[in-house]
Amino acid sequence: MNKLNYRLLIVDDDPDSLVYILMSLKELPFINDEISIVEKPVDALKYLKENEVDVLILDMELGDRDIDGVKLARLIPNPPVMVACSAYSEYIFKANEAGIYSYFSKKISFNTLKSKMEDVVEMVDRKRERQSRDVQTLTMKNLNNEMIEIEVDKIFYVQVCGDTIDIFLEEDMYQFKGSLRELQANLPAAMFSRPRINTLVNLAKVDLVRPNELYFKKPRNGCSIGMTRYYKADFEYQYQVYKQNNK
Repeated sequence: MNKLNYRLLIVDDDPDSLVYILMSLKELPFINDEISIVEKPVDALKYLKENEVDVLILDMELGDRDIDGVKLARLIPNPPVMVACSAYSEYIFKANEAGIYSYFSKKISFNTLKSKMEDVVEMVDRKRERQSRDVQTLTMKNLNNEMIEIEVDKIFYVQVCGDTIDIFLEEDMYQFKGSLRELQANLPAAMFSRPRINTLVNLAKVDLVRPNELYFKKPRNGCSIGMTRYYKADFEYQYQVYKQNNK
C-alpha cells in the first residue's frame, strides 16, 4: 500500500443501516478512522469538490426518485475509486457500467470486507501510479482569462480560498478558478500531498518536516506550512515514501 491510510466517503440516505459496515471498516488499519457520511447526492458532490477522497462508497437506493447511486456515479467528474454498497444485487451490472469498481452487501462478513477493501485500495494505488506518469505541465486559464502553462516540477505549493486557487512557484504566484481536488487529480499523485485541507505541497520542494509544520527548500526556505491532525500522519508517511523512492 502506498498510503498510511485511505480516506473514505459514504453516501447513504439511511446512515443507521451502516452501523455494522462502519464498525468493520474502522477495524481495518489501512482505513482512516474519520469516515465521512453524507445522505444527499448534492452534498456528496459538494464534499468531493472540497475534500480529498480515495474511496467513494455509494448506496444504490438514495431515497430520491430522480437520482440513485448509479446516476450519481455518472455525475462525478474525476471520481475516486467507487464501490457500491447495497442490499440490492440487481444494481451490479449497471454499477459496473457507470465506472463503479466493486460491490458488496451491507451484510458482508468481516473477512470478505477486508479482502474486498484490500483490493479496492490496491486499485487506488494503481490509479495514483497511472496519474503520476508523464505529467510535466499544466495549462490553465488564469483570473485574467489568459492561458498559462506551468511546469509541474516548478510548483512549491498550492492553496485554495473559496473557488480561487493560488499556485506558488519559486518566486511567481498564479491564480485560477477551480477546486483543489480537481487540480490534485491532474498532478502526479506520488509527488504531491496535503498537510491540511486547503493546501497541496510538492514533496520534492520540502526541506524539513517538524511535528506540526514543514519548511521548503530555497528560495522559499523562509516559508512554513502548518499541518493539521487529520492530514499530518498521511503527509509524513507520503513524504518518507517519496524520499525513499527518490534518493
